[in-house]
Amino acid sequence: MNSWCKLGPKRLTKYEKVKIVTIRALQLAKGAPPLLKDIPPYLRSPIEIAERELEAGVLPIVVERTTKGGRVCRIKVKELLGHSGKS
Repeated sequence: MNSWCKLGPKRLTKYEKVKIVTIRALQLAKGAPPLLKDIPPYLRSPIEIAERELEAGVLPIVVERTTKGGRVCRIKVKELLGHSGKS
């Protein structure tokens, strides 16, 4: 995480995780290709695939956190996963 950016925890919150998985699952349901190469055949649900992609850290997503004062901080999901270990 950027040293100047100290908004919120150094990990994804449960609300951020849900939002990311939901958005990615919708993309997969509409035909977007999975970002993981080796998806087990028993994983059929877009939600399960999106969760696996998030855990693997392959999603090119940026989380934007804003303070009440209007300060905005943009953090890559990979950086937030690095601090919390496995998502």
